[in-house]
Amino acid sequence: MLAAITVLLSLLGAYFMPYLFFITPVPLIILVYRHGMRPGILVAVTSALLAGILISMVPTMIFLLILGLVGLAMGGALREGFKPHRILLIGTATSVIALVLMVVVTTLILDINVLESSFEAMKRSLEQATQLYDRFGVQEHPFLRADAIDELMRLLRLVLPAALLTTATIMTFVNYWLARLVLNRIGAKLPWIRPFRTWRFPWYLAWGYILGQALLLVGRGSADANIWFVLGLNLQILFNYLFLLQGLAIMWFFFEKGNVPKLVRWIAIIFVFNPMFTTLVVWAGVLDTWFNFRKLGEEEAL
Repeated sequence: MLAAITVLLSLLGAYFMPYLFFITPVPLIILVYRHGMRPGILVAVTSALLAGILISMVPTMIFLLILGLVGLAMGGALREGFKPHRILLIGTATSVIALVLMVVVTTLILDINVLESSFEAMKRSLEQATQLYDRFGVQEHPFLRADAIDELMRLLRLVLPAALLTTATIMTFVNYWLARLVLNRIGAKLPWIRPFRTWRFPWYLAWGYILGQALLLVGRGSADANIWFVLGLNLQILFNYLFLLQGLAIMWFFFEKGNVPKLVRWIAIIFVFNPMFTTLVVWAGVLDTWFNFRKLGEEEAL
């Protein structure tokens, strides 16, 4: 049954919603947790072969085999009784490996450059948007000029490492959330991560944010994108996301403490994504690692 669900998800991913491919590890996580690694490996291989036969696509079969690694790793971690944060770390590391393997295998064996195809598709979409602006006589948006599109594509290539890690983290979180939801409904009692309002990352991560800013300043002086600029750009993106989460957790903590109505909370959260407010929230998250605005004890923090 779990093999059939995996194949069904891959079919839907192939023809309707490509993002469904990234939750194909869920059935494997459930299977490995309940029955062990050997049945998990058997189902992973069987699902990949069935999907390859039904869809007649070798890439689909390879993708399922590679994504099966994520399901096996996370299911094994759950079976061992690891804590949620450790399961998420294992899942993220395995997801990064899986995503890299997908790119390498499709490029070297199938002669399909997934990354370049994605960039080209994105560039065509932006160019089509520009044509629509021209057709309807709307003033051209500054970000849709030809030179701006080329610069955006260049920057997207530079931040691939940060995008890869961010994608792997989100993918792991969603897979763990879905697997836990199903397992708890059939009798398991799996722990969840701490409440969002208590999230507080270790103080030393703040230095990663500061290092990213410093490397950007050092690298910005060069006309070309040197190694320092690229490293700084990737660190800035990663730690901006990280401390944005911590800043939002601070807001949510004080919302709950002040019994702020939920509608007001969500309106405030929406306003946070204005770039000016986002920067303030990120800085609040960074400073909280040292000043502990919520006065959380060590046992309460993430």
